[in-house]
Amino acid sequence: MPRLPRINLEGALYYITTKADYKLNLFRDDSDKSRYLFFIFEYKGLYNFKLYSFALTSNESHLLIEPSQQFTVSQIMHDVNANYTKYYNKKYEKKGHLFEERFKAVLIEKQGYLLEMTRFVHRIVLKDNPPLQLKDYKWSSYLSYLKTEQDKNISANVDCEEALNLSSLPLEGRHAKYQEFVEKASLTDLEAFENKMYRASVVGSEKFVERIREILKAAAEAGQEQPDGNAELFLEKKKRSLMVYILVVFILASLGAGSFLLSGNANLKREIKEAALEKDEIFAKDIIATKKEISRELEEKYRADMVSYKATAMRLQEIEKKDREKREKL
Repeated sequence: MPRLPRINLEGALYYITTKADYKLNLFRDDSDKSRYLFFIFEYKGLYNFKLYSFALTSNESHLLIEPSQQFTVSQIMHDVNANYTKYYNKKYEKKGHLFEERFKAVLIEKQGYLLEMTRFVHRIVLKDNPPLQLKDYKWSSYLSYLKTEQDKNISANVDCEEALNLSSLPLEGRHAKYQEFVEKASLTDLEAFENKMYRASVVGSEKFVERIREILKAAAEAGQEQPDGNAELFLEKKKRSLMVYILVVFILASLGAGSFLLSGNANLKREIKEAALEKDEIFAKDIIATKKEISRELEEKYRADMVSYKATAMRLQEIEKKDREKREKL
């Protein structure tokens, strides 16, 4: 399958991993992890995405998110990673890139995979430390699912209820059942799911995967590496353009045949003229609709840029305030 489209698709999740460049540790201490989560939570509020689970190890970040229809994962991760890079480089007197690449993403069908994906993310920390007790590890969203004591800021930003509701268990017992689901899963099932995750860029039912193929094919035919914006809207626009094209070809063919065979028939000439006018009207309506769509997309992009600008301004004010406080103490 071609490169995964980093777009918004209703009923889809993104499993996102980021890794530091070369042999650097992405997080050298707990304060780095805390700062990274600060940026995640800040942009969660600005970009309105759902964060179903996360796990931070010394050299990687793992996120399971569902973007809103207004912002893509590329916009989200660009701002998070760019701000964390600035923080990291300043703290450790480093220059240049921090991350190995922008990020890796697997597009996942939400229905049927959400619960299992949260387990996959929560268990990822065991790869580097198998004896670890998951309930003792505070740099993941696992404790939020168990409803045990955890940083209130973390619990407030993890959307765990939807996944827990999928277990169809009574409210008073589902947290313990979720813990059993995560910690007592068979190794065979875990390995099979892990292999699926690392082999594919899209995970889901045959119908879901075929839908992604349709979107990618439409993008390729339009001369794009990948579609921009909402995937369903992009595919609908492609289908509409194809219908207009077929109609035009049919009308032109009819015009040619009519001129050759029925040049003396006044009624058919009038029908041909009406068909031509109808064709022009269709084109005009399509052009107007396209202009409106482009205008709307530009407005959304402008709003997104303004949100990012305001967030950056707020962070600069916060930094300046802290610098002033430090100077006053000195």
